[in-house]
Amino acid sequence: MLNKLRRLKSVLLVDDDDTTNFLNRFFVKQLDNGLKVNTACNGKEAMDFLESASAEDFMPCLLILDTNMPVMNGWEFLDTFNERFDESFKEKVVVVMLTALDTEETTALAMANPNVRGTAQKPLSDLKFKSLIKKYFS
Repeated sequence: MLNKLRRLKSVLLVDDDDTTNFLNRFFVKQLDNGLKVNTACNGKEAMDFLESASAEDFMPCLLILDTNMPVMNGWEFLDTFNERFDESFKEKVVVVMLTALDTEETTALAMANPNVRGTAQKPLSDLKFKSLIKKYFS
């Protein structure tokens, strides 16, 4: 179970839309300018980043994952994430699925995955980020 008292140190934003990544980075930085914020344009880039982020300082505590992307979408990323990493690694990363389609089906599918802790609808805002951080890191 996730230790809710730990501090949020870094975030990985995974979305194929550059504008969405830019805005989400802005909102996160507004909350805490000391946070490390990295971006990936698809699930494969995110997977490559996680595999190279062996040092704890670079390991994202929060991963905001879009569902619909080219190369490797969010669902494919979750399958690969589950296969490649052990439980101790997966427990350190809060995965939140981000979708433009806020449907019960999408939410149910995301929450059925043991590695997903929550869902959020696009576009995110500073209030939504504050809510996510409060829920998982305070």
